[in-house]
Amino acid sequence: MPTGALTQSGPLIPLQKIPEVGPKRGKGFMINRNFALLAIGQAISNMGDFVYTTTLLVWVFTLTHSAAAISGVLIAQYAPVFLLGPVAGVFVDRWNRRSTMIVSDLIRAVATLVPFMVPEALRLPTIYTSVFLLSTFSRFFMPARSGVLQVIVPEERQPQAASITQATFALSFIIGPAIASPLYFAVGPLVASLINAASFLVSAVCLRLIRAPKEALHPYSVAKPEERQGGIRPVIHELLVGFRFVGTTRVLLMVTCLALIAMLGAGALNALDIIFVTRNLHASASLYGPLTAVGGLGALIGAIGAGFVARKIAPKHILTGSVFILGVGIIIYSFQTLIIMAMIINFLICIPQGGIDVGFGPLLLNATPQAMMGRVQSVIETAMFGTSLISVGLAGYFGQFIPVPIIFAIGGSLIALSGIFGWFTLPKPEKVSQVQAL
Repeated sequence: MPTGALTQSGPLIPLQKIPEVGPKRGKGFMINRNFALLAIGQAISNMGDFVYTTTLLVWVFTLTHSAAAISGVLIAQYAPVFLLGPVAGVFVDRWNRRSTMIVSDLIRAVATLVPFMVPEALRLPTIYTSVFLLSTFSRFFMPARSGVLQVIVPEERQPQAASITQATFALSFIIGPAIASPLYFAVGPLVASLINAASFLVSAVCLRLIRAPKEALHPYSVAKPEERQGGIRPVIHELLVGFRFVGTTRVLLMVTCLALIAMLGAGALNALDIIFVTRNLHASASLYGPLTAVGGLGALIGAIGAGFVARKIAPKHILTGSVFILGVGIIIYSFQTLIIMAMIINFLICIPQGGIDVGFGPLLLNATPQAMMGRVQSVIETAMFGTSLISVGLAGYFGQFIPVPIIFAIGGSLIALSGIFGWFTLPKPEKVSQVQAL
């Protein structure tokens, strides 16, 4: 693992300052008590998220009947990714990861209810504010969660943990949107917002019950007082250290390149899928929901299956093989003209999609020191979001004069190509030492 770039400038926490704090090992399906608490809290929180986000889009459309207003929701959601981006990761690495997650959950619980605290005339801008706040504190929550996972799950059980996490996410993706629309038209948006707020509170309680050593949850705290500097310059320095670490650590650099190639293809699919359903599958837009749901079912099965095969297959091969099969499947999907066949194929190609995080998660956790997890994940996440938006923009432009199936086939080819790229370029990950840079 190349760490030379970390010593070029700025303070280092010496090796003896960071003891090897390993998670408790368990033999059960849920790995150990700490992971069970995290998984249960996140499963409930994900369910609330999907109920809320689906309701939000219906709510905004009902209020405005405007596509531009719905685009405003997406802008409010994506803006914090670029306004904060890796900078959020710097503070995640400075703060206690569990405390960061709890505070983020509590603030997001309140932010969910903000639109109901203003007069009707201010409802739409307040919805945008709510979405912006939710996305902002998610930028802190997600890298902190990876840091906690790194602490509470033994290395050999990380693929299983990723499988459980991905399976619960896929289950939420199936159930949440399915109940959101009927719930909105039956009782309005308040109930969905209360469900989401309550789910954040449940997550916060589960996180509060997690027990782990402070030096593992808060690596920055073991630095000498003079090394814990405030101000803008130390923050910028630590941010640059994060970029250098990703750029000089081959596992992370190759995973990032794989992800960027794949997202260049995937963004186009997300942008044009509804058009593909109506124009090329000759189906009603109302069937887009069921088409998405069967994909979620496939991802659920794939995540569970990947968790079993991860005992015998390395994360590198699970990740790259899943990405390659997904890309080939999308190429086949692009030639479909019947909604029934499209549903069947969508179900099948989403099975390998369920295995992607089972491969990606352990590679990320094993290649990253505890004290740098926030910056590393934020750097990769920001790059992926940016590439996805570029892909969406290109798809929207070329979709005006290039048939959607051709764009889909190109997108699938890029995803398959990223799998091949990763297969040949990803090295076997080594155990990272706990030399950690600020």
